[in-house]
Amino acid sequence: MKGILVETDLIVDYLTAGPGGATLLRRLLEVVPCYGTFIQAGEIYSAATGDEERRMAERALFGLKILGASGRYAKTIGEVLSSLASMGSYRTAIVAAMALESRLPVVTDAYRPALAGIPGVKLIAASELRRAPDHERLGALLAPHL
Repeated sequence: MKGILVETDLIVDYLTAGPGGATLLRRLLEVVPCYGTFIQAGEIYSAATGDEERRMAERALFGLKILGASGRYAKTIGEVLSSLASMGSYRTAIVAAMALESRLPVVTDAYRPALAGIPGVKLIAASELRRAPDHERLGALLAPHL
């Protein structure tokens, strides 16, 4: 299994759940390799105020493989930016380019509208995955996208 790219909404769900809660991110980490980007990591760290919240952010990001910026993405970022209606959507373009270049489907609900219009980006509805009753069914729902 190649893996999936999780969007910030899944990380926020993890951070706002009660201790030991069976969040979608926690469940996905048990089933498939999960990736994030430096964009999501930066967003999570930017919301942290104080040492305790930074430690919580580190725990939330710990199981993810974080994709960093590299020149490999520049051409694809430019192509995605030129396809977007608003040139101010750098965040969307960067995340989409990293998903495309890494050949990873994106799991999200909140960012679905922004990413849906980008050719080639595969999206998986987080809400659909949340309904999976167990790891086996969760894996089965992911399989066609991997």
